[in-house]
Amino acid sequence: MSELSEKEIAEIRSHFEFFDRNHNDLLEEREFIMLFKILAPDASREMAIRGFETIDADGNGGIDFEEFLDWWQMNWTVF
Repeated sequence: MSELSEKEIAEIRSHFEFFDRNHNDLLEEREFIMLFKILAPDASREMAIRGFETIDADGNGGIDFEEFLDWWQMNWTVF
């Protein structure tokens, strides 16, 4: 996987912050589902929930920016 530039990380952070509606630096399940449905409109709610549970590596009920960035790099970065 290629290293992201500071500009790319800042852009990804802006996506994260846009969907973090309550500004608590975590994407909660409902916030992630909104994001997921935009990225994958044909995906089911169940798929989004399974994705959320997978990305929430520490199991704290929210996706922090580091977890989000790891997921973004694995799934949405063009190589």
